[in-house]
Amino acid sequence: MYCFCFREKKFYWHLKLIFPHSHAKFTEKRVPDDKPLCDILKHYVDPQESDPVICQRLKIYTMSPPSDIQILMKVEITPHISSRYKELDASKGLLDNLRGMTIIEYPSLHIVLKKFQTDMAVLGYSKNKDAEKPSEDLVRGSSSEEEGEIRDSS
Repeated sequence: MYCFCFREKKFYWHLKLIFPHSHAKFTEKRVPDDKPLCDILKHYVDPQESDPVICQRLKIYTMSPPSDIQILMKVEITPHISSRYKELDASKGLLDNLRGMTIIEYPSLHIVLKKFQTDMAVLGYSKNKDAEKPSEDLVRGSSSEEEGEIRDSS
């Protein structure tokens, strides 16, 4: 859900933050579209700025360096059989990160640690250890082939 403030000319979003490694979910209401994602996450993963109860629950995140934290959002237009995620830029706001994406109800952001992220297919990156190199199979989201279909290599 979102609301638009005509006076300020910006959207305010309802966000769902999912921390799968700690089995925790939180909601943020009325988040301005220009607030960087790193500032939103500070209330959860920064040991100095987060609530002690939240800090304890998300201990695995608070002990990790900020560079190891990855923000993903599920791409809604893919079939439900295959879940694919788009990596969001933590230094940018919601407006820039969500531009051109299909959002159903409200954005659900999956906050994962790069070292444990093994079962999530991120668009533009392969699943192997060379996660920095783009993968052409994942970039081709509009391919007519279904998951599990055998492709002729000739």
